[in-house]
Amino acid sequence: MSARTTRMLLCALAMIFAMVVAQDTSIVYPTTAGTSATPLPSADGYAYAGCWNETIDVAGSGGVRALSEVGNFTANNSMTIGSCLKFCQSANAQYAGLEYGRECYCSPYLSTFSDRLDDSNCSFACNGNSSEICGGRLAITLYNRTEGSTGMAWRVGSGSQATWYGFLAFVFMVFAAFL
Repeated sequence: MSARTTRMLLCALAMIFAMVVAQDTSIVYPTTAGTSATPLPSADGYAYAGCWNETIDVAGSGGVRALSEVGNFTANNSMTIGSCLKFCQSANAQYAGLEYGRECYCSPYLSTFSDRLDDSNCSFACNGNSSEICGGRLAITLYNRTEGSTGMAWRVGSGSQATWYGFLAFVFMVFAAFL
């Protein structure tokens, strides 16, 4: 085995190990928020943009999430709006979204398959603060970055997304070739 192949194998194993270690296996299931629970109007450079549907079950979406999987994701049992927004801000993401009371998604764009819903569809309390709303079942409490924005907010559909994934695959292949 060549030194380059060995390095690539070690990098791949290190990434797999990091992903396995980062998994939180204890899940606190979401509860319906009380009537006094609300989304934050704005915080940490983001403004509330409403409740939007998740797109994994939408026909034509290819099972892709409303906030792209090329973005960042975290989930924990102490999720709050503030912790999600800080996480997404550190990733310089245009959009931050909360779902199921414990999940936080960050992305440079929102899928065109996602539509604004009535706010009542986002009814799960945040696991870390029951007075805050953190999405719902296939419903995202969405925040849009307003401060320090790159101005590169995109809404793309499956055709553009396939091109985007192809581009990322190409970049990773070029990078791997130089290892």
